[in-house]
Amino acid sequence: MSFIGNEEQIRFLQERFKFIYAVLFIGVGILLARMTYLQVINGEQMRQYSEENRIKRVKIPAPRGMVFDRFGKLLVDNRPAFDVQITPQYLKESGKPKEVIEKLSKLIDTPVAEIEKKLLKARTQPAFMPVLIKDNLNRDEVAELETWKLDLPGVQVEMAISRTNTAKDVGTHLYGYIGRVSQTELPILNSTSVRKYDLNDSIGKSGLEKQFEDTLRGVDGSELVEVDALGRSIQSSKNKGRVLIQNQEEPFVPGKNLILSVDQDLQQAAVRGFGDKTGGLIALDPRNGEVLAMVSRPSFDPSEFSRGIDPELWAKLLADENHPLRDKTIQDHYSPGSTFKTITAIAGLEEGVITKDTTFNCSGSITVGNRVVHCWKKGGHGNMNVVSALTQSCDVFFYRVAQKLKSVDDIAKYAFHLGLGAKTGIELAREVPGLIPTEAWKQQRFNVPWSPGETLYVAIGQSFVLTTTIQLANAYASLVNGGTLFKPHVVKGIQNEDGKVIKEFVPQILDKTKLSKSTVELVTEGLWGVVNSPTGSAHGNAIPGMEFAGKTGTVQVIQARADKVYQKCENLRYNQRHHGVFVGYAPIKDPSIVVAVVAEHACSGSHGAAPIAREVIKTYLQKYYPDMYSDKAIAERLAAEKASGRAVKVRAPAPAAGGPEE
Repeated sequence: MSFIGNEEQIRFLQERFKFIYAVLFIGVGILLARMTYLQVINGEQMRQYSEENRIKRVKIPAPRGMVFDRFGKLLVDNRPAFDVQITPQYLKESGKPKEVIEKLSKLIDTPVAEIEKKLLKARTQPAFMPVLIKDNLNRDEVAELETWKLDLPGVQVEMAISRTNTAKDVGTHLYGYIGRVSQTELPILNSTSVRKYDLNDSIGKSGLEKQFEDTLRGVDGSELVEVDALGRSIQSSKNKGRVLIQNQEEPFVPGKNLILSVDQDLQQAAVRGFGDKTGGLIALDPRNGEVLAMVSRPSFDPSEFSRGIDPELWAKLLADENHPLRDKTIQDHYSPGSTFKTITAIAGLEEGVITKDTTFNCSGSITVGNRVVHCWKKGGHGNMNVVSALTQSCDVFFYRVAQKLKSVDDIAKYAFHLGLGAKTGIELAREVPGLIPTEAWKQQRFNVPWSPGETLYVAIGQSFVLTTTIQLANAYASLVNGGTLFKPHVVKGIQNEDGKVIKEFVPQILDKTKLSKSTVELVTEGLWGVVNSPTGSAHGNAIPGMEFAGKTGTVQVIQARADKVYQKCENLRYNQRHHGVFVGYAPIKDPSIVVAVVAEHACSGSHGAAPIAREVIKTYLQKYYPDMYSDKAIAERLAAEKASGRAVKVRAPAPAAGGPEE
């Protein structure tokens, strides 16, 4: 009975075994089919994946293009820097992330909490993407990390490129600075840019670095590095002299270089002229609109920004009441003061309300309605024509011109033609337009009509009138070149990495003002007298044997009461002192440089701004016209003039009694 029972069990199990055999057969068949697919049909791709498991692609950052001045002098360069990064994926797989972070903290002198904070902040990005922990490592830190790299899985030192201004803080606002791409910028950039950015990439933040980002930025390359299971480098394809994965290495392409129109010697001269003063300077070539110098003071060293800025330094810059982060040549506008009298003179002559023979008597003030309007010179200037009024900067003469004009719109017409009240269009961001008031503007802005008395203040560059330093330079450039208003430009050309110019920029004309020859001659005669006549408002800045012309201006920062009009500027608090303005040009015949200066709280144009322009003009003439303006040439010419009895003694006029000096 037992035997029979066993037979039944065996038959029962045999039926089960058939089913098990079938399952095993099907499973083995599927396994064999899959292995055939992976190893035979798709074997090459699987081999590629296998290789990539032990190979890491490392970005090789492309150097940004360099920036040169008009003579090839290097202005902005690159220098090597080293960063330490952590790849979260490898850190986690090491099994000892806490120990690694603590060790790293000691080697780079960075708190553990700060490292953990950076890793936490980057948790939304893929775990295989490196996270920057510290940049600009010093040599000792790099050496320590390389020594202990076997104990630091997931930690790697990468070479980067740091941007440096060869002249420290000279020209910073023009050249600009670079900084790291932020998390908020990244998606916007990658949706609009042809070449993609990573979180640790740098990008132009201001100045030419920003405006020419696509030109200066190169194309990053990559290198394949063999790593162990924890991401530590074993060998590189470059070091072994072979390619680990065929056709997968990518060389970087350097960015293109910018050739600027600026002359670094003039930039340095401007900085010397400013000393510790605050303000901005623009020098233009009136023949084509090229920017020869562009300086804003105070400034900062952009090299400290390129790899991330110290929060304490950033806070200090933001808190500085002189606003070193602002470009005072294009981002700040000021009342032009008496430099605007040139525009009023042009309007009066062109509209026919005055001629070269028209004179007005200046007794020190005039009465308009029930209000007394003062001249800057308390005792008055006596009888003035347009030339002497410009030379001595007589307010009363231009008040009288304003009264004869039909409206403020007559002045505005010529101001607009000369480029005031609108952006110049220079290739830099954040330029402000300034303001030239008109009757329609006031009606629209304040819903009240224009008062004729207000035109008097406009005539001397006060009231609502606002101009930028670059606008003043461009307006005078248009005047001295015969009426052609150029669009100022600072980039002459683009150069590839081989030094070949691949693009040149040509001058662009914005407007052509048809001024009569007699108007130009009278106005420029008055501007010559400002510097070269013994009664000129800037005669103290004359250079024997080196004539230049210009116009001074002094701009009140606060409105003074009638009994305080002639108070001494130096006795005021610093932030209440007048701004000094000066626009000058040279040579007298066929001018090739125009310099505009605004010196904040410098009290006057003659003593605060004109000496700065004088330094730049002197440097320019001696460099570009050495046969005529070298010290030796000047000495010989003056000696010859003295021998012939034609020499003119250069002396400064005695300052007026009280009042703001022009």
